[in-house]
Amino acid sequence: MNFTTRYMIIICSVLVAINLVTGLVLVNQSKNAMLTLINERMLDISNTAAASIDGDMLAGITAVDKGSDDYNTIIEKLRLFQDNSDLMYIYTIQDMGNNEFGFIIDSDPISPGEFGESVVTTDALIRAASGTPAVDEEPFTDSWGTFYSSYSPVFDSKGKVAGIVGADFDAKWLDDQIMKHNVAILLISIGAVIVAATIVLFVTRRIADKFRRLYDELSELTEDIEKLNKDIADNPDYRGLVESMGDAADADAEVPVDVQADLSRDAMGALSDKLKSTHDQMHQYLEMVHKQAYVDPLTGVGNITTYNNAINEINAAITAGEAEYAVYVTDINNLKNIVFEHGEEQGDRILTGIAAILKKVFGTERLYRIGDDTFVAITESMTFNKIEELSKGIYDDIEDYIRQLGEIKLSVSRGTAVYRPGMDSEYRQTFKRACDDMYQHRQGRM
Repeated sequence: MNFTTRYMIIICSVLVAINLVTGLVLVNQSKNAMLTLINERMLDISNTAAASIDGDMLAGITAVDKGSDDYNTIIEKLRLFQDNSDLMYIYTIQDMGNNEFGFIIDSDPISPGEFGESVVTTDALIRAASGTPAVDEEPFTDSWGTFYSSYSPVFDSKGKVAGIVGADFDAKWLDDQIMKHNVAILLISIGAVIVAATIVLFVTRRIADKFRRLYDELSELTEDIEKLNKDIADNPDYRGLVESMGDAADADAEVPVDVQADLSRDAMGALSDKLKSTHDQMHQYLEMVHKQAYVDPLTGVGNITTYNNAINEINAAITAGEAEYAVYVTDINNLKNIVFEHGEEQGDRILTGIAAILKKVFGTERLYRIGDDTFVAITESMTFNKIEELSKGIYDDIEDYIRQLGEIKLSVSRGTAVYRPGMDSEYRQTFKRACDDMYQHRQGRM
């Protein structure tokens, strides 16, 4: 095995190893991005549900209140989320002390948990009881099945935890989603490695054959070095080598070392360009996966991760005394039924159509899709009358769009709220008022 062959084998092995490592990193980062999206989706539902429930009302519910107005108000809000999302169950929980928890209201119409009935204690539930929304890192099993759950605290008017909203998601469904994503990324990575290896082997073989033929040819040109000079001179890539060979015609016609080195450098440059192109494509895919973690792919507006980042910025501004903003929220009613009757493509068209209307008003930087059928816009500070007027104009545009859909029965609900300095200690209080306003609009349409 000559030096050139050994050199090319080493290069091939190193480049394939680099592609393999890059693929593994891509799989790991894509998996983390997928887990982040799923966890944010779970927290989105429980956080939004918790924000829509009156903590004082929930704290006052007892076993004898089943069927009361307060009980029915809360269970209707819970069922609204259960009917319009991918979760299995949604319910409220009370902290009974000593890390023991029990049901308050369970929205399951078939086999609901009774008031005070024990709930499986998890680390995420304990964190939620202390005021921090959390998601189970591992599934748990109870009499209803095996689930991953998210938990969000419900605060009363004094800022204390009055209860907890729990949302159960089927563990098998979530594990299947993660597995499908990982398999897809792994196949893409393996394909990239195979393509890179094929390119390297193909180019390496061609270069090795070229070197071998060149060596044999130079070895046979002992008596006619002039012909070699002409051949090289006719090749524009190597014309500059003619002078370096000079008067070698009267020598033993050994293979010039400089010729081999220059040819090797040219070949390796071409090989490097090929592999750089492959790496660039893989990095572009990695950037695309990163973008999916922050942008809703269907509508092009911010997703729940971007929304939560915006909330953190607003809360920091509130703490610093620099916050000025207003909140607009809209919800597409009965979208799940429309998808069932008319197909998923029609549902996507409705979402993109309404998103287009909202983007004309708010742009994309402060507009977020935080649920399957829910959009939120956070605007610069304005009076309540101004944002209500803006909301009414958007509502009229959406109504015009709905009329263009013909027989499809579709409606939307909307709500607005303006930040109140000195009264709103955090963003969720402003958002809750917007949700309450939306709920009142929905009730007014019924």
